[in-house]
Amino acid sequence: MRLFRHRRRRERGSALIEISMSYATLVIVALLTLKASVNATSGQAWTVKQAMSDAFVTRETAMASRVPFEVLTGSSSPWALSPSVSTSTVAIGKLPGGQIVTGTIHRTRIPDPNNLPSAGGTGTSTTNPGSTEAWKVQSILSYSIGSRTYMKSRTVLRIR
Repeated sequence: MRLFRHRRRRERGSALIEISMSYATLVIVALLTLKASVNATSGQAWTVKQAMSDAFVTRETAMASRVPFEVLTGSSSPWALSPSVSTSTVAIGKLPGGQIVTGTIHRTRIPDPNNLPSAGGTGTSTTNPGSTEAWKVQSILSYSIGSRTYMKSRTVLRIR
């Protein structure tokens, strides 16, 4: 009878070890699954922010192409006369969950050197007989994703 009792004690101890090993394996699998889902989500957030910034600079290009020349070259223009730069913080969009993504937009406009002096250039009636005006309208968006800062720029040439 002693053998039977001794065997039973070993089984009780081995069951405890098996349960502990199963629990440890379950915890390891759960942690690996959590890490994989976090990695997948962070990559998706990067893609969403890139798409938002692309959409914002596309909107900026459309605005630079459509703004009337009187507004573009006026004193209240969103684009400062080079070498000055107008800078403002803008909301690029919202992530799922309502987190606002912001960036900084830098705008400037550069007159063509052949513009007449009244239009910011050094041209003359000989070099510019049609009195045309040409402006480079430049917008640069800077934004951060994690610890990295990204920049996207768009330049539009406007002529009248």
